[in-house]
Amino acid sequence: MTNITESMADFLLENANPSIRYRVLTEVLRRDVPQVERDRMQAEILDEPIIKSIIACQKENGWLGNGFHGPSRDAGQYENQEVGVKYLGEKLVYRDAPVLKNAISAFKTAENEYMGDNEDNYDRDKYAAYGADIVKAACVARAGYEDSFDISREIMKSLDSFRRVTEVGSVTDIVKIRKKRPERVNPDGIAYVFNDYEKWPCRYHLDILAHTQSWRSEENIAMLAAAFNKLMGAEPPGYVPAYCVDVGHLVGCCSAFTEGMELCTEADGVRRVRLDLAEYMCRCGLYDLVPKLRREVDIIRDSVDERGVCRASFDEAALRGMGTYSGGQLEIDWKKAARRASDVTFRALLILHYGGVK
Repeated sequence: MTNITESMADFLLENANPSIRYRVLTEVLRRDVPQVERDRMQAEILDEPIIKSIIACQKENGWLGNGFHGPSRDAGQYENQEVGVKYLGEKLVYRDAPVLKNAISAFKTAENEYMGDNEDNYDRDKYAAYGADIVKAACVARAGYEDSFDISREIMKSLDSFRRVTEVGSVTDIVKIRKKRPERVNPDGIAYVFNDYEKWPCRYHLDILAHTQSWRSEENIAMLAAAFNKLMGAEPPGYVPAYCVDVGHLVGCCSAFTEGMELCTEADGVRRVRLDLAEYMCRCGLYDLVPKLRREVDIIRDSVDERGVCRASFDEAALRGMGTYSGGQLEIDWKKAARRASDVTFRALLILHYGGVK
């Protein structure tokens, strides 16, 4: 390890909560943690308020809360299947903890009850980013259950969706006019939606690939890099496609990536890195292949101070909490500056680790 990452790991092992400390030890430092210590860390985690609320909302069939893709009425942001599973997958020491294991099993036994009975009204095999399949696959992937829950179809859809970027001139080549909708964002009042059964990558596709292994080959990684380089190098289209599919009504494609996309946001003269996108792309092995990613990672590396704390300006909304489309906060809150610094530094350490930055 480099001096930079060693100092970051030391800071986190001294200051962070048990979830982060355990992942630093095992995921980054590759150390064996004695079972007695793992048990102690797991007990601390299970006693945290958010974890307790997730356990309390679990039904007998294993489903978390009443919602699937985000919170339902009268429930907290973590008290639903998607966010609950992702949070548990990021937080817990033991992947086979009953609350997580039973929630994953519920995807097989209770999905029709909670994921809607309209799933059979379309050909789910032809849609790349509509329906519950990719959301479920992202949960399974984030929780580390790829080996025991078959999501191979969704992994292939994810690859095909990124590959589509490399096959077409622009997203404008694969959209159609649905009808005039004055409330849409297009100045001419027309909604441009994807052609029937079209493929295009979204955040969920990247999430799935970032947290799975079976797809990885030099060819697939090179294709993924080519797709991102093309997306980031393209000029935004002259109009804003709705990035929706038309199934009698418009359905969004789970935060589709746009042409001209950036890995940072800029406001008030401040450039803020998207730690989540940088982490997922580095997990996919893209650091050496995507120049704009490399630039962001180098900025993150250069922002680490002598104590090992990452001081980079970052998109706070993309890291705080955890939800369907954003969030990676593992500390219980950010009331103390050290907790906020731990979350930021942990994500930065993962970025450097998976980027292989020396």
